[in-house]
Amino acid sequence: MAPDSIVDHRARAALEFFWADGERQVVAYPVLRAHCPCADCKALRGNGLSGLVPEAAVQVAAIQPVGAYGVQFVFSDGHDRGIFPWGFLRGLLERQHASGS
Repeated sequence: MAPDSIVDHRARAALEFFWADGERQVVAYPVLRAHCPCADCKALRGNGLSGLVPEAAVQVAAIQPVGAYGVQFVFSDGHDRGIFPWGFLRGLLERQHASGS
């Protein structure tokens, strides 16, 4: 299920998600970039390559909805191939919150 809204906090380099069940989650841009679900990024992570750790200065340059399925983020490093399904994104945000990141 899609969030009710996404607020871009550029000064904090974070996105804030508001879900229909009242949950509110904040995630830093580099966390999203580091967990990109595109095939290339998955393969790099699967091979244990550390090249996926983005610079702290990475920004979200654009947020593009992908139908009712999810969202695509365009990052300032030019990466734009990952589509984040809503369920994947919500799970990622919950795991980040649980780990204290």
